[in-house]
Amino acid sequence: MADTIRVTSSGSIRRPCEEVRAQFADMTYHATANVHGGVRFTVLFQDERRCHYRQEVALLGMRQSDELVNTWESDDVLRSEVVAGTNRGLRAVYRFAGNTSLTAVWVTFEIPTRGAKRWLGPLFRRVAQRALRRAFEEDRRDLESGAYARYRARGVTIISRA
Repeated sequence: MADTIRVTSSGSIRRPCEEVRAQFADMTYHATANVHGGVRFTVLFQDERRCHYRQEVALLGMRQSDELVNTWESDDVLRSEVVAGTNRGLRAVYRFAGNTSLTAVWVTFEIPTRGAKRWLGPLFRRVAQRALRRAFEEDRRDLESGAYARYRARGVTIISRA
């Protein structure tokens, strides 16, 4: 059995690249706008390069609570790691490329297989793939609706990239 489950997704969003990068990293916005229904976000610390937050969600009927740290590796690469909780050790990489009207996003999750995940590997991979795709679509809908642009226009301080 593999030590990790790797899940990937990609897609495009019809919004400027800078805006998409900012929205993906802005966990305060995700928490207040309820971008991902069923997921509760609590920001613990945030500055220009990092965000430490708690995320709570039910997956396969199991309540999961994790603390994550998002860090900008470069202008176009955001890394996320679960530092405590149910999915400790999970790593995600978000890559962005685009222009003023269209942004391509690639997401890769590497999920450690411990406990039930080791035995439920193929099922867990499918559930994780579906959850990742659903989350991407929720972000895409939010961005393309202009909700994040309106939020920023109200003068809310955002945390963007390094």
